[in-house]
Amino acid sequence: MENDKLQNYFRGQQVSLQWLPVLRALAFEMSAQAEAKDLRLLFFKIGEHFANDTEDRFQGVQTLAQLEESLNDFWSQINWGWVDFKEVKGYIDITHQAAPLAEAFGDEALGWSVGLLEGFYQTIFKVLGASDSMIVQGVGESSNGMDIHLRFGRQD
Repeated sequence: MENDKLQNYFRGQQVSLQWLPVLRALAFEMSAQAEAKDLRLLFFKIGEHFANDTEDRFQGVQTLAQLEESLNDFWSQINWGWVDFKEVKGYIDITHQAAPLAEAFGDEALGWSVGLLEGFYQTIFKVLGASDSMIVQGVGESSNGMDIHLRFGRQD
């Protein structure tokens, strides 16, 4: 119960109150006008543009640990949580904690708004030399919108 209060409080701090009703209305209207798969693709494209605007911050990294550190500096500056990378045989597990997607667009929009992080991370890995056969995909369920799990690896 106490943990739920803490999560609710924290989530309530993630999105500016001046933008929250606009973002929620936008998400509602977008959901009414388009299929979830189309919205996910749209948000993937938005994530690509977001990453393209910031890619110079990450071009010099040489290791996954350096990338994680650089990304966490960036995410911290814009209040978008943090990321943890874990190398697993054949892929990289990406856990993005405290991204404001669920709070900004609503829990029901997380299935398509996660496309923003997919596009962002896909673009960053591509800038660092990843081949086109390597993709970022959301996997699993998010815990109260607080942790988003993605995987970077070969396309099946």
